Amino acid sequence: MSKAIAAASGKGGTGKTSFCANVAVSLCALGENVLLIDADAGLRSLDLVLGMDTGLLMSYADVLDGTCALSDACVRHDVVKNLSVLTAPASPRVFGAEEIKGLIKLAKESFSFVIVDCPAGIDGNVTDFCAACDKAVVVATPDRVSLRTAQKMGLLLRERGQEDVRIAVNRVRPDMIKRGDALNIDESMDSAGLSLCAVIPEDKEVIACGNSGSLLIFKNKSRAARAYYNAAERLLGNNVPLLRGIGKKF
Repeated sequence: MSKAIAAASGKGGTGKTSFCANVAVSLCALGENVLLIDADAGLRSLDLVLGMDTGLLMSYADVLDGTCALSDACVRHDVVKNLSVLTAPASPRVFGAEEIKGLIKLAKESFSFVIVDCPAGIDGNVTDFCAACDKAVVVATPDRVSLRTAQKMGLLLRERGQEDVRIAVNRVRPDMIKRGDALNIDESMDSAGLSLCAVIPEDKEVIACGNSGSLLIFKNKSRAARAYYNAAERLLGNNVPLLRGIGKKF
């Protein structure tokens, strides 16, 4: 059965787009047929992270307007053949909740997984995309400001009808946790009031790959790549430890 997952964040800079891109690629490595939807109208960046900054001409707005079919708007990745991307419009557009719901339903008919990269905050159709999906993941870093906004985002999404809201704690640095300069994972969960979906360690390869448009999953020694892969396996229902193959405790 196809699943749709929306990734949101209370503030910018949490690594939400990297989370979406790398979990999607990991799901593809596990044999899934995945559609990534960039829902960040006006500030779209998924294409850059995936090295697809050319060829994404039609957006989800064109699909909703009836300008083109979903199959024509989706662009397949050159390397990961079972990954497709549907980009956001170049200018901000707000659609009705039923239109967004219809888009997600249509996408689920053709893909085994649909992952939506929502804009930071609550502007535009963030809550509509999250409500239309089967699950919402709030991506946050282990600091009090980010976790406060994650808590508020979680409450808002539940108010708007999304019952399954979880947190992905990103850019985790064990050295800072050990010194008491960052919250540990249990404290992060408690602060946000959300169940845990993923733990992603800080990894310079994430930034390097994002800047070059190369795929993190091919970096064999990347701890973050291993963590994204573990998260993808758990989304498939496989009971694997979040930190399997990473080594350090957080």
